[in-house]
Amino acid sequence: MEKETILITGGDGNIAQAIVKKYLNEGKKVIALDIKQKSSCEEFYGSENYDYYRVDLTNTEELADIAKVLQKKYPSITHIVSAAGCPVETEKGGIYEVTLDDINRSVALNLNSHIYVVKMFLPFLQKEKRDNKTITMIASVNGIKSFNLPVYSAAKAGIIGFMHGIVRELGKERIRVNVISPGTVPTKEDLESGTNFYNYRYKDMMALGKFTTKEDIADAVFALTDITKAITGRNLVVDSGQIV
Repeated sequence: MEKETILITGGDGNIAQAIVKKYLNEGKKVIALDIKQKSSCEEFYGSENYDYYRVDLTNTEELADIAKVLQKKYPSITHIVSAAGCPVETEKGGIYEVTLDDINRSVALNLNSHIYVVKMFLPFLQKEKRDNKTITMIASVNGIKSFNLPVYSAAKAGIIGFMHGIVRELGKERIRVNVISPGTVPTKEDLESGTNFYNYRYKDMMALGKFTTKEDIADAVFALTDITKAITGRNLVVDSGQIV
């Protein structure tokens, strides 16, 4: 049987890069989709198990075109990891500051794109002959508790609702559907910034006294796809105790 194939959207993001690396290290094939023209992670270049495609995940026409391209190379996909998303700039000022255009942009990226990806690539999962097939969507603790990002929070909460809406329907085809809600996952650049904002603003929130890392999220995704094979319909919070 061919190697398992993992589709990872938002594949060049901070967390998604760690997820890509995790699956490549496990010997899986990885397809990464991102709006950037090419991956910024040079360590993935040249791997026979890694394919990268540029696509706007909020554009259904572009997604349909990519699906046609992938059909020629990949007869099936084993796991979908939908990891795209980030807050838009003006909503950082709260509901009074966010613009109507940015409301639409945030919902399109942080909720609609996940629904589009599931809809467009579900046929690839249906063709997979393995019994263990999954969809894992990355939401956020912002969808559970207030961190002053109103539209982002609404969109991430919507991912959890979408999961609940499809879990029984897809369960009939032995496709498991779960969500992971990360806490604050600063980048190396965030922690090394001159203002040290993240250490000052957020670290005291963590019950464990440390930030969640992108590797923590990658391990959780892998556990849901390859280890805990009886789990479906769950929102797994991975936040070092940020919201307890």
